[in-house]
Amino acid sequence: MRRPPAFDRARAAFIYRHDDHSSALPRAIARFKYGRIPSLAGPLAELLRYGCPWNPSDYDWLAPVPLSLERLRWRGFNQSLLLARYLSSGTHLAPTLLERVRATLPQAELGRRERQANVRGAFRVQRDFAARINGAAVLLVDDVMTTGATAHECSVALRKAGAAKIDVLVLARVALG
Repeated sequence: MRRPPAFDRARAAFIYRHDDHSSALPRAIARFKYGRIPSLAGPLAELLRYGCPWNPSDYDWLAPVPLSLERLRWRGFNQSLLLARYLSSGTHLAPTLLERVRATLPQAELGRRERQANVRGAFRVQRDFAARINGAAVLLVDDVMTTGATAHECSVALRKAGAAKIDVLVLARVALG
């Protein structure tokens, strides 16, 4: 914790191991993201809701991690946005609160330091939201957290815009070590 993240808290419904072939979760996430099966969003969001209950009244905004335009075109959907839509009851869903200002390499192919460098400065709060984020509580939603570099960089952008509280909610956290 020599360098604490810019977010206040991160929670994951499950521990995730890419090489765990006995678990259905890695297969489901891979099919959702790389098999491009958006219909898995509902069941995966239910698992997230069950594994990490949260109170919608604790947050002003629910924001998905944005995809690059290239990845969005390839996949056809933003998996984080689909999860956020299923979770958003009672909280203002802000699909475009954050935007990528540049394309990045896929994080799955990179080590810790490369991941941090890859996403550094890659996000900003969209101009339309800048005034509404000051003093707000934001729940950032993503599918998988590995090193936390993406969540950190999204949170840096939210902090610059004045967000008072930033929590991260993910379906799965890659096992450390």
